[in-house]
Formats: sequence, C-alpha cells, structure tokens
Amino acid sequence: MLFTILHINQEGFSKYFILFLMALTFTNIIITIRRLLSAKPSITLGADYVISTKNKGYDASQIECVYMNYKRIGIKLRGRRLVPSDLCFYFDSSQEREGLEDLYEWAARNQKDVKNKFFQTLT
Repeated sequence: MLFTILHINQEGFSKYFILFLMALTFTNIIITIRRLLSAKPSITLGADYVISTKNKGYDASQIECVYMNYKRIGIKLRGRRLVPSDLCFYFDSSQEREGLEDLYEWAARNQKDVKNKFFQTLT
C-alpha cells in the first residue's frame, strides 16, 4: 500500500515520509522473522553448576538461593543484591511441572533455598 502511495505522490516531504515508513515496516518484518527463527535462550542446571542464557558458567558455591515470583524464577549470586538478568527465566507452560521438579531437586542436592519472594533483576 505504501509503495502504491509512493508512486502516486512523488513530491517533497510526503515522498520522504512514505520512504521512511516503508523502511521502518521492512525493518520490523525482518526483526520479527529473525526472532521467530532464532533459538530461545535457556538455562542449564548441571550437577553442581548453572549455565546462564549468556553461556556463563556459575558454580553452585557462587549461588546463594533461588527466588520465585509467580512464574518468574531467578538465581541469586552470593554477595549480590540483585539477580542478573541472564539468570532470570520462565518455564514454558507445557514444561512447568517437570521444570519445577528438576529445580527443586537441584536446589536440594546443592543445599540452596528456594524462596517465594519478589526480586529485582540487574540488566
């Protein structure tokens, strides 16, 4: 539709405004397709370590506790007041039950508390 309007209206400000809208729309479409095709970030709970969404490894001794706020889960590091954003995640609704069981099992195995508490993230 914008392309048709561009051919009809070839003068001044309107031309550049329509070109801007076309570029903005095209960029939005590309970003949407890229997000759909890219892999979703995940957190890996190992025997005594955690791998974050940014592929950083954290030993269990670096972790103070696990916070849960409704469906949002955050892993708090020792000596930090805020939870890093790469250690904050959700479970898909289809995997929530199994994920929570695994999380509680991991926390018990590594003697970490799981607290139902509001937490802030550090970006």
